[in-house]
This record gives sequence, structure tokens and C-alpha cells, in this order.
Amino acid sequence: MKSRILCAALAGLCICTAVAQDRYVCRLGSSERVIEVLYASPPGRVPCEVSYTKSEGVQILWRSEHEIGYCEARAKAFAEKQAAWGWHCTEPAIIDNEATAEESVD
Repeated sequence: MKSRILCAALAGLCICTAVAQDRYVCRLGSSERVIEVLYASPPGRVPCEVSYTKSEGVQILWRSEHEIGYCEARAKAFAEKQAAWGWHCTEPAIIDNEATAEESVD
């Protein structure tokens, strides 16, 4: 919960009232990393950012002001890259603010 609040607070510096829609949780042993697509004005898909949360903190990896699908594609590709490195990544089966079921990316 703390990392989600920290992520939202830091992402809010770049996109006010950002809402995470696409979220990948990657685990390896006891480590966890989260890749999220944040939207400034849902249901609008732009502007958007891809945030990456790990134990060292939160980074914004990519942004798009106008290209719909850019952030989603970058987040998915990055989750697949994490899976290739041995991480087990999941994403919400139905994209909303409260994930009810998960499916595997790898």
C-alpha cells in the first residue's frame, strides 16, 4: 500500500489526478516491481505515463502527450522483458481501478 501511495504521489507531480489503469506486478523471490500506465484524464488514453516502482523508488520511464496506445505498448513490452529476465509478471484481467482477477504475462 505504501508503494502505491508513493507511486501515486510522485506520478502526480507529472500528471495531476493520474489514474492507473494498466498495471503489471512482477515478482522474483521476495522482490516486487510494479509497471503502471497512468492517465491524466480517464477515460482519455492521453496524456499518459509509464511508471516503474521497485525497492529503490519510482521512475517515470515513458510519456506520451498524443499517441494513443504508446504507453500501454511500452508497459507491456517492459513487463515481457522483465519476464524474460526471470520475473513472474501478472496484469489485471479486466482493466479497472480494482483488479479482481489476474492473468500471467509470461
